[in-house]
Amino acid sequence: MKIGMIALGCAKNRIDAEMMLQQISDEGFEISTDLSECDAVVVHTCTFIDAAKSESIEAILDAASYKETGKLKRLIVTGCLAERYQKEVLRLLPEVDACLGSRSFDKIVEAIRSEAVYEEYKPLSCPPPEYGRMLTTGNKSVYLRIAEGCSNHCSYCVIPSVRGEFMPRSYESIMEEARKLADGGAVEINLIAQDTTKHPELCRLIRDIATIESVHWIRILYCRPEEITDELLQTMAQVEKCVPYIDVPLQHASGRILKKMNRSGDDRSLTDLMQHIREILPDCSIRTTFITGFPTESEEDFEILCNFVKTNRFANLGVFPYSREEGTPAGRMRGQIDDEIKQRRADLVMEIQHGLLTETNLPLIGKTVEVLCEGRREDGTYFGRAFFQAPEVDGQIIFTSKTPVASGSFVPVLLKRYDEYDFYGTATFPQE
Repeated sequence: MKIGMIALGCAKNRIDAEMMLQQISDEGFEISTDLSECDAVVVHTCTFIDAAKSESIEAILDAASYKETGKLKRLIVTGCLAERYQKEVLRLLPEVDACLGSRSFDKIVEAIRSEAVYEEYKPLSCPPPEYGRMLTTGNKSVYLRIAEGCSNHCSYCVIPSVRGEFMPRSYESIMEEARKLADGGAVEINLIAQDTTKHPELCRLIRDIATIESVHWIRILYCRPEEITDELLQTMAQVEKCVPYIDVPLQHASGRILKKMNRSGDDRSLTDLMQHIREILPDCSIRTTFITGFPTESEEDFEILCNFVKTNRFANLGVFPYSREEGTPAGRMRGQIDDEIKQRRADLVMEIQHGLLTETNLPLIGKTVEVLCEGRREDGTYFGRAFFQAPEVDGQIIFTSKTPVASGSFVPVLLKRYDEYDFYGTATFPQE
């Protein structure tokens, strides 16, 4: 029996998909990427914003077409969309044969084997299933989830309703997985959660993962600004393997808008935080994301955001037009902004960011940086990432080398030029 999977969404969602793939493989099923040859297909969905929801529905319908053109007999929907809409998925999409909520993906084998409509929605208060993973992004740079859910309840966000309240994994469980990942070849471990900084033993985890000899880099992703403590910053400064990189989704800079988002701070306090981070970690690369067009966002609020971006010179930045999500407090607010204005404001912020790249990137030209090689391109050049580039989101280092470079090895690269977020250079081994 051949099983296929379409996995959508963030790295945290992908870990669930990898656990399902491992269960499927352990059961003796054959995993195939050719959906036309599959007897069953799992669509692991996302529903964070409207675009993700639309992508998930489109993927379900695309997979369902193989019931007519291929061998498909069972279509299983899992993940956030399945949790958020539960009975509606089966009612509105009759092509679907099984539906598993966010805490129920350990039932994937039963859902595949069942000959009837199958559904399971464990309460979100249940501990998330833990299972081995079939890594889908290679074994050198890996994600390690240290917690599930979120208890911040930002007014625009559906995460608590589809992933549950914040629930940290135990120190022992995380360390056990870290060792397994390292034994499997991992040289970079990226610690992730909806709110990574909320884990009560984060600093201990950083220090102890660093003692695993084969681990070369530890990266912290998705940090809540008010939970970036001096203890965390000092730990990052002291632990050589912990790269000076912080992904801190700020979402806005106007204190009025942040309050409506059920978040704290304003442009002044957040600027002070950025400066404080850089005082303790002078070479720190800070990545952030913003939302434009949140309900009632005025031109004054937007100007505060633009000035904040200009002042703080982020190494990497993403912007999302506000997505009005049903069931959220923000979705019920008055003063919704026109889609065209939301998008125009997002584009303007990115224009500002691109205009600042010369100031952030030019100082790196002529420097030699350590690069994790991730592969070789068709033209013979290699590609990888430096400490200031997180996987999948921040660009690459593209470099030449007279000496063959193995994927997963660390290489000194002299940076010679850049194109937006990508850098180009030459490996500088002693013999070269």
